[in-house]
Amino acid sequence: MKVQPHCSVTLSYTLEPADEGPFPFPTGPFRMECLVGHGRLLPPLEQAVLGLDEGDHVEVVLKPGEFVEDAGGGRIVPVPLEAIAEEGPHPVGSLRHMMDEARRLQPFRVMKQEGRVVWADFSHPFSGRSFRFRIRVEKVRWATLEEIKNAAHHGAPH
Repeated sequence: MKVQPHCSVTLSYTLEPADEGPFPFPTGPFRMECLVGHGRLLPPLEQAVLGLDEGDHVEVVLKPGEFVEDAGGGRIVPVPLEAIAEEGPHPVGSLRHMMDEARRLQPFRVMKQEGRVVWADFSHPFSGRSFRFRIRVEKVRWATLEEIKNAAHHGAPH
């Protein structure tokens, strides 16, 4: 059966940067099941799997802003050293964390340090980067009426 709207598909995939630079995150393989045609997949990924059969592979490269919204560097703020969870030093480009008001750790990238203040970029760590998805279609089946109704109930587009 080919992947088409109103199908439930099981995909295995890897995710890696398509550009240079550090990537201290797992690359997979990951596995997911989703409903096609109901806003559950990023549009470029959904377009790439439409028409594929079980066992087919596809590679998709997403440009900056297609995977994670590009924040444009607008979230750079000063953070006092004592507010950083990790002990120093804090080299430029390193990933660090700060506790927010709700006591959740918020990740940021160190842009520069001036005395007892670090300039922190709170943009998503994937922001501004290109990513390569290598996708394999494992299983394709018609979605149940309940799955389609559930997708509509949760505000997904039809």
